[in-house]
Amino acid sequence: MMNVALHSNPPINEELAEKQPGKGQYFLAFYLGILLLLTAYQDFPLVNKIGEIGRSPIILLLPLFIFCEIAMLAKYKRFMVAPKLQKYLFAFIVYLTFVTLGYILVQFMQGSYSFWSEGLLGKGFKVLIYFALILLYIRHMQLVFSKIKSYKLLYASFFAAVSLLLVIMIVELVTMPNAFTFLHSGSQPYWRVRLLTSESSTTGTIIVAYSAILVYLSQYLKRVAMILSNIYVAIFFLFYLSVTGSKGFLIVCLLTLTVTMMKFMDFRKKRNFIVLIGVVVAMYMFITYFSAGLISSFSNDIENYTSSYTRMGTIIIAIITVFHHPFGVGTGAYLMYFDDYLNDSINFMSRFYYNTFGISQINAGELLQYTGTAKNLGVKSGFFQWFMFGGIFSLLFFYLLAKNLIVKVKSSIILFLALIFMLFSLLVVTLEIKYEIWMLFAFISTFLGEKEINHSNMSGVSK
Repeated sequence: MMNVALHSNPPINEELAEKQPGKGQYFLAFYLGILLLLTAYQDFPLVNKIGEIGRSPIILLLPLFIFCEIAMLAKYKRFMVAPKLQKYLFAFIVYLTFVTLGYILVQFMQGSYSFWSEGLLGKGFKVLIYFALILLYIRHMQLVFSKIKSYKLLYASFFAAVSLLLVIMIVELVTMPNAFTFLHSGSQPYWRVRLLTSESSTTGTIIVAYSAILVYLSQYLKRVAMILSNIYVAIFFLFYLSVTGSKGFLIVCLLTLTVTMMKFMDFRKKRNFIVLIGVVVAMYMFITYFSAGLISSFSNDIENYTSSYTRMGTIIIAIITVFHHPFGVGTGAYLMYFDDYLNDSINFMSRFYYNTFGISQINAGELLQYTGTAKNLGVKSGFFQWFMFGGIFSLLFFYLLAKNLIVKVKSSIILFLALIFMLFSLLVVTLEIKYEIWMLFAFISTFLGEKEINHSNMSGVSK
């Protein structure tokens, strides 16, 4: 396992800072830029041939990831000490494997070998491939991060990625609703900003992850360059905020600001007071400019569309499943339980919406369509999907993951904000191909996790 050791605020090595990076360093920085582009690309047409795992081109890098693992093992002759991020995910994958096989065996003993056209055993292992690919992606990104010795080159890679996203956003607005259709899995018109993803609700985590890391790395630039860089990121973020059609993004932003305000309530530090003032101003602007439209949009969704019912319904299915099966049902047999508890979910929502909003009949047509297919069957929330897979063990996994990362980002306000945003986003986005979330986690674990690694193999990084 690769060994990564980078400090959150590393001392500047003057001798290294004066040296020009070699050609290999420039190649690594260029390669990182390619990885960042592929990470942000989440509507790859390959999905039409091999299924959801092909919605991200990261799947094409699987042979490269495996080759790097073999090369590292051959070089060091042993597995090196791993960051907790990797340990937690590996342990979760092992647990899911046993639970998956156990519940598939139970279904086999009852004479159930498939759900519609989907074999339970095949489905179980296909979903586990998602988890294995995420682990390999994290390890590969941490390897690349540790091999680049210059913070300026790291900055250049993320600056190029953010600039490309900005260009894509501008072109998308100009050519809407037929923007970059040749790069998407479908050619139908789309009327919202979605970058290179399938829909607008999946873009917010990309914007936040890339912007936050770019701001963090700008501290290693000269003062004027750092100020200009932060202004550039602020323009990029505010521009996206003004054109996005994602309600989930706006809600998560508000929740993030609320948590930040609670964190910086201690006025004994001047910095806390300044940050708190900034957060209050941001919350006021949010409530003033976005709340009315947000409430109107939600009301419109409830009255005329099915997406709200579908998301809530699938989450309720996950909760009911774990209530009956506390340790989860694995990645294969969950299809059976999803179908078993679907009607219970609809009945619960009918009572809830009647008692809360006075709506006597809900439109659960999209949710009912899941009864006749195994395609794209799953919870519309990454956290609750994994909760359904792993039960209470998944709660332990997310708790340890969040605790470990939050401790690391205490020294960086911008990464703290980004991390809290991502943790809230787990509730509203799927996790299997959202590699930018895992990229941010890997970045934090790499650059602010020096206590976890083997210091004897420390990699130096220059300014």
